[in-house]
Amino acid sequence: MTFNKLSAAWWRFAFLLALLLSALLISTEAQHRGDAVEYSLVTVALATHGTPDVRPSDITLARSLAPALQGVYDLVEPGLRQNGKDLYPAFAIGKDGKAYSIHFFGYSLLAAPPFKLLHALGLPPFKAYQIINLGMVFVLGLSLFRLFGSAPRALLGVLLFMLCGGWHYGGWGSPECLSAAALLAALILYCDDAPIAGGVLAGLASLQNPTIVFFFAYAPLLRAGLHYRADAGWRVSLRAMLQRRYLLGLAIGVLLALLPVLWNLYQFGVPSIIAQRASDPALISLIRLHSFYFDLNQGMIMGIPGVMAMLLLWGWRKLATGQIVHQALLLLSCVLFTMALAIPAMAIHNWNSDAAGVMRYAFWASMPFLFALFWRLRTLPRWPVALLFGVVLVQAVCTAEAKRYNYVELSPLCKWIMQRAPGLVNPEPEIFVERSGHLETYLQQELIYTFNFGGRAIKTLYNPANTKVDEQLCGTGNRLASDNHYHDTDRQWRYINGPVRCQNGAVSHQ
Repeated sequence: MTFNKLSAAWWRFAFLLALLLSALLISTEAQHRGDAVEYSLVTVALATHGTPDVRPSDITLARSLAPALQGVYDLVEPGLRQNGKDLYPAFAIGKDGKAYSIHFFGYSLLAAPPFKLLHALGLPPFKAYQIINLGMVFVLGLSLFRLFGSAPRALLGVLLFMLCGGWHYGGWGSPECLSAAALLAALILYCDDAPIAGGVLAGLASLQNPTIVFFFAYAPLLRAGLHYRADAGWRVSLRAMLQRRYLLGLAIGVLLALLPVLWNLYQFGVPSIIAQRASDPALISLIRLHSFYFDLNQGMIMGIPGVMAMLLLWGWRKLATGQIVHQALLLLSCVLFTMALAIPAMAIHNWNSDAAGVMRYAFWASMPFLFALFWRLRTLPRWPVALLFGVVLVQAVCTAEAKRYNYVELSPLCKWIMQRAPGLVNPEPEIFVERSGHLETYLQQELIYTFNFGGRAIKTLYNPANTKVDEQLCGTGNRLASDNHYHDTDRQWRYINGPVRCQNGAVSHQ
């Protein structure tokens, strides 16, 4: 294809994609979800007085623009007026005595210009978040066009991204969609001979989600493996990692990723105040790792089941032995990268936080799997149309299902299985407690938590450290029977699957 033809095709694709994303922007409303309270106030601050410190006047303006958040704004305002006394936990006092969000202000800084423009035009200013989220989806689309050299294929790639979480998170006033699209585009561009653009995008993605910094160790090794040739050997592939523009791309990305760290050190004296306040390494566990990938409410499996199935089942028989090894190593490397993204996230206190189907962390951490699928597809002269239609259909069903429940409700699938075979599904305790109880709360050792069906408890969660558990479940003088279907889970909590049986054989009335 000549340069002129490629250029014309590029412009036609860019125009079409911009048109589609603009239609989506116009037809959908901004959603104040996730960490929208913090980001909205910092965006207002940057747009009005040019600094990220939040003032009472910022709350006054934000309250008028986002009435849905008024209740939370009312909780934030007193602390600001009292010079930080009893300040809302999402904010902290910096070394200069001013109040700042514990989230870095990079995302709000990107949103401030469109916010200011929309406000001046009398349009809903918080649609600024949709503009920058969908703007990054546009960048992703251009990256896919570069990868495939085909507008229909690139559009299918964008559609798959949207059906793997982008559709829901693209409207949030929170950076999940931007981070996911930037990370996927960064992987594509870095491995497709555009390392500087890839490094910049990875740096932007890591501003609000710091674990994405692992990109800068993973991407060079990934590219070396993808471009390995047996006749040239590993030395040639590894030597390419040391080319000036690849090193420059990594350096720029790392510098961007360091900005939140430097800001936190300057204002708060720690590398990450949000990690200090809202995480605990003791919470990292195999239970949470399993939950991250396979929980039937918010795990990664709920976000990309079609993509996972295609990667695992499609095309292996037609590959030569060497190709099988190569593709298996690519898939394994993606698993390891997602684990590097997941493990630090498992330390957070609020494991069952606001989500649209798949949890926020699992959404952007799933991008390496989408990359692996796209990279395999790029080598094919003809795509498996029927199979891809099936994948799109599965992802569309998951997208629709995610709208049927929220983060304090069990998913329809999880509930259906739990009602019929409670022992097959044992969610991480916080997920079970908040979703079966329909409220955001803290686990309390002295309480018993149940899931009821047919007028009785068929799944019970308790902590063995609770000395009154026998009395609570079986009545005075009775004990839990040894033949209950017990299942130990995280942080010393324990499930009883099925009706609770007591030592005297009676069935609990709980």
